[in-house]
This record gives sequence, structure tokens and C-alpha cells, in this order.
Amino acid sequence: MFYIKKKHKKVPIEDPIYTTCPMCGVEHEVDLTDVLTTGGDLYGTQVYCHRCSVERAKQHKGQEWAKQIIREGV
Repeated sequence: MFYIKKKHKKVPIEDPIYTTCPMCGVEHEVDLTDVLTTGGDLYGTQVYCHRCSVERAKQHKGQEWAKQIIREGV
């Protein structure tokens, strides 16, 4: 179990969990299970919002890859 400490008390981390997109700064929900099972960690992982994920896919992998992301709803 992961938890944070607030005023010397353990506070469980419960859904929904939010993060900030490192590209546009929008706050969005993130699934910690997905982050941790794909090799991420709680300290160094950044999760892009859906819009920025599509834009990055276009830039790095091309239009067809971005279309696949949109279809899968990643």
C-alpha cells in the first residue's frame, strides 16, 4: 500500500489520482497501476494528457501512429 503522511498520520492514496501534463500543464487523471506495470516509478515518471500524447505521437511516430492512439483511447 502506498500512502502519504499528513500531520504525522498515514493517508492512503485513493482513486482518482491526478497529475499535471509536463507539456501543457493541464491537470488530468492517471492510473497508477498502468504507470507501475509499464516500468514507471512514482518519482521520475511524467504522464502526458491525451491531447499532448497524440501530438507527441504525430511528431515522433507519424500520423498513423497518432490515429492508433486516438482509436484505442490511450
